[in-house]
Formats: sequence, C-alpha cells, structure tokens
Amino acid sequence: MTRTWCRSTCEPAFTALLLATVACSRVPAPRRLTAAGVVPAVWGVLEVPASPGPHPGVILLAGSAGWRPDYARFAKTFADSGFVALAIDYYAETGRGTDADETRRNWPVWENTVRNAVSWLQASPAVAGRPIGLVGYSRGAFLAIAVADSAPRVAAVVDFYGGGSDDDPPSDHIPQYPPVLILHGEADSEVSVALAHRLFDRLQAHGGDVEMHLYPHAGHGFNAPWSPSHSETDATDAWHRTIVFLRRRLKA
Repeated sequence: MTRTWCRSTCEPAFTALLLATVACSRVPAPRRLTAAGVVPAVWGVLEVPASPGPHPGVILLAGSAGWRPDYARFAKTFADSGFVALAIDYYAETGRGTDADETRRNWPVWENTVRNAVSWLQASPAVAGRPIGLVGYSRGAFLAIAVADSAPRVAAVVDFYGGGSDDDPPSDHIPQYPPVLILHGEADSEVSVALAHRLFDRLQAHGGDVEMHLYPHAGHGFNAPWSPSHSETDATDAWHRTIVFLRRRLKA
C-alpha cells in the first residue's frame, strides 16, 4: 500500500506510443455488442492484441462528458500493450442526463451496463475467463469504484481523477476488494484531490490493496488530449504506471 507524489519522465517508447495513438484520426464508433435480450445493452469499441490469446481484459469508462473518439484510441493503445480493451459508451441507453436528479436515476443503469460489459468481455474468446481490470476517468472512475466488487472477475481498478463516496466501497467489502491504483492531480479543481486521499485512507484502513500517485500542479484530465490541463509528461508517467499495475494485477 503506497502513497507517493511524483513527476517523472518514462521511457521514450511509452511517449511515442501515446503520441502515435492520439495522432490517429480514423477510429471506429461504438456499436452494440450484446444480444437483444441483454438489458441494458453494451455499446463499445473492442480492440484485441495482435499476438495470440487469450489475454487479460480492460474496460475503459469515460468521464461525465461521455464518449469521445479518443477512448477508442486509448483502447487501441491498451491492445498494443497486450490487453483486450473494451471502451464502452455507458450513456448509449440513457443519454448523458442534464441534472443531478437524472444522474441519480441513471446511475444504477450505468452500473448494470458495466457489469454486463464485464460479463460480455469475460465470455469473449479473446479473454476466455482471464482477469479483467476497470480503467475509469473522472465519473467513469467513480463508476468503476462503485461496481468493482459486484462484477465477476474484476481483479484491478485504475482510478483517474475520480474517487468514492463515504460508503463506497462498503467497509466490510474492502478486505476482498480488487487492488486499486489512484492517479490524481493535486491542482484538480473539478474533483478535489481530497477525494483521492479519502478513498486511499478508507481502503488502507480496512485492509484494502491500494496505491496512489499524485501529480503536483496537475489539473483535472491531465492525461486527456482534449483537456486544457493535459500534460504530456504526467500523461506518460501515468500511462507507464497503469500498464505496470495492470500487468502485475491481471496475471492469469
């Protein structure tokens, strides 16, 4: 269980991979993946490694603004690193919503969408029951934290500038909760870094497996190419930490 503050530069290969991925302009749009009887349906983009599988899986959960083509590019980058990557549009069945009341009504649907995505990915031949990680960005990170212990085969969570509520995950679930990596900017004005500290402290206090890395002066969306707070240095460092964490935690 570690809590660190860092600003470091990683291998040039990681930087080149990120830049090549973001630069790609032609990406697939989300399509319906689940059968007609699965409600809510899962819409997304699946990317599979070129090497023979099966491979561990990762599911990417977008932030509150919803689907962007960049998430499909992220999925391709994960696939190039050896993961079967599924970027989902969990708003596909409900829409984004316009106010807090609508968000509260839709939240259980979004949770079930993530659970259905985990089940679908686990059953796919490319994964074939291998462990799955959830990678959430902002609202997607809150969603990942909320469902990680109630979805089959979720073995790791990466929380990019999200958090959890006072009771999320429940304290009595934490000893069996999947390992969590928290990555957050200290200057985040949209989701306070205090929520990252709160999640870290709750998980650690109740026997959870948690790591946290904070980026000095980084704002919200520091690894998002569309964000005004984007930092190539911090994004590259966070990418490296994410891949190392997932490779360690998602061993078959």
